[in-house]
Amino acid sequence: ASFGTCTRLRSLGSSGLRANSKFVGNGLMALARVSTDVRRPMARRGRPKTLVVSLLAGIVSFSCASLRFVGLAPNNKEARSLMVSTLLSERRLKIARASRGGEEHGRFQVGDIVLAISPDDDQRYPATVDKVNDDGTFTVRWDDADGGPETSDVVAVAMKKVIIFKDYVVGDDVQAVSPEDGQRYPGVVSKVISDGSFQVKWDDPDGGPETNDIAAKDMKKVNIFKDYKEGDPVDALFPEDSNMYPATVLKHNSDGTFQVKWEDPDGGPEESAVSPKNMKYPPIPFEKLQVGQKYTGIIQSITDFGAFADIGAENDGLLHISRISEERINDVHDVLEEGQEVEVWISGLRDDGKFGLTMIEGRLDGGGGPRKPADLTPFEAISSEDWLEGTVRNLAPFGAFVSVTLPTGEAADGLVHISQLTDGFVEDVSNVVEAGQNVKVRVISVDLERGKMSLSMKDGFGGIAPAARPPADLSAFEGISSDQWLTGKVARVAGFGAFVTVSAPDGEASADGLVHITQIKDGFVESVEDELQADQEVQVRIQSVDVMGGKMSLTMKSED
Repeated sequence: ASFGTCTRLRSLGSSGLRANSKFVGNGLMALARVSTDVRRPMARRGRPKTLVVSLLAGIVSFSCASLRFVGLAPNNKEARSLMVSTLLSERRLKIARASRGGEEHGRFQVGDIVLAISPDDDQRYPATVDKVNDDGTFTVRWDDADGGPETSDVVAVAMKKVIIFKDYVVGDDVQAVSPEDGQRYPGVVSKVISDGSFQVKWDDPDGGPETNDIAAKDMKKVNIFKDYKEGDPVDALFPEDSNMYPATVLKHNSDGTFQVKWEDPDGGPEESAVSPKNMKYPPIPFEKLQVGQKYTGIIQSITDFGAFADIGAENDGLLHISRISEERINDVHDVLEEGQEVEVWISGLRDDGKFGLTMIEGRLDGGGGPRKPADLTPFEAISSEDWLEGTVRNLAPFGAFVSVTLPTGEAADGLVHISQLTDGFVEDVSNVVEAGQNVKVRVISVDLERGKMSLSMKDGFGGIAPAARPPADLSAFEGISSDQWLTGKVARVAGFGAFVTVSAPDGEASADGLVHITQIKDGFVESVEDELQADQEVQVRIQSVDVMGGKMSLTMKSED
């Protein structure tokens, strides 16, 4: 809430107030910087006093500026000195934080291409540095404003400089952004232009211009493998229909193409000359992968929790943030970028064909092959409002793993993410919980296929778990026949079903019951949200009532 307020105030200060009070703008910017520092993940590694001093800087600066604006601020040197010294302290701490993953203040200049964290959603987006501000922030112009502000003021630690490759030469294979539709297409550099741009000849103009002049920032070099050997099995592009088919390399032609023999000509030519850019080795079957094998991979995409890398297998492997470096990493963008070549080892294999990777040799997921996901079926129908007893098993930078036991005796481990430990910002998981500690948790979601369960120690309204609540009184529903239809309203949806509020026929009592995902309709339901929404009116029947446990099971399916 405070972040949104600061953002709106800054917007106001940048128009009407700026003309009247320079100090108001400075104060508002200090508060905005505090909000950004508090919310971004990089701040977790900072010491507690970093946050406190930053907060004080914003409060002091904003307070003095506000009072000065209305003519009430003292003009004595002592007050002004306090404000200035506090701001300087905040700036020194900001520079110290830069050494933990952000860029140094002096490394950014007007015109630099950067990935910057947007104050609107804390996500990184491409932008260009438009202005270096006196308060140490930078005004960046977003490449795609997408309906939001075209520019934002961002602190140095929330930016990462993008190094643009500019040494393309004629003949280089590239992926370039077409000025016609903004999409990337394959092409070849056909000319180096004096202004620093490049003429690109498209592989397939598809009715458009054969060439376009493209800026270096809109190009990406493509390394084409050209060392295929006679007898190599490959997947190659069939010239007749532009589809990929299995083939075998026969020879390397003098024009740089490869002569391949098709595995199944299907009435077409048995051989074809194929460009190496239209060939690749067949993907490595999942069953051929082994934990500990080393591969060279290419980073395909980056997320908050890691990156996905292509090692030539049927699917990309997940390189978790904890397996990128021995050192703690706060932002994956600080160490990896799309297209980067990395050496990785397979860290783990799963039954569903997915696999994990590591850049740290020997750091494996455990086990030597696919592991069977934990059976979380008993937890699937547990209401997110029910509190369960748990014991903290171990801690991780991103949360705590808790062993939960149901009253019926079934037990399983789940993750309490750092954001679900307690209300407010948590700098270090160990400041809130410790291994062996008994805690109360709620089940937020259950993924049966992957054997994962998400938990929360928050009560849904802020704070840590309150005292256990008495079960709902369902005695009024105990005698209702299972063939009687009742009108209900969807209270909320979850991954495993929907909670529906129903009233007894006499209207004297109402309560929530669970319509399990299997009871929404006949046939398979992939997503509850595809079928039901909150406040939707539905017809349900009562399947069972547990008066002692305060639970009621409902169905939307008719009796057969």
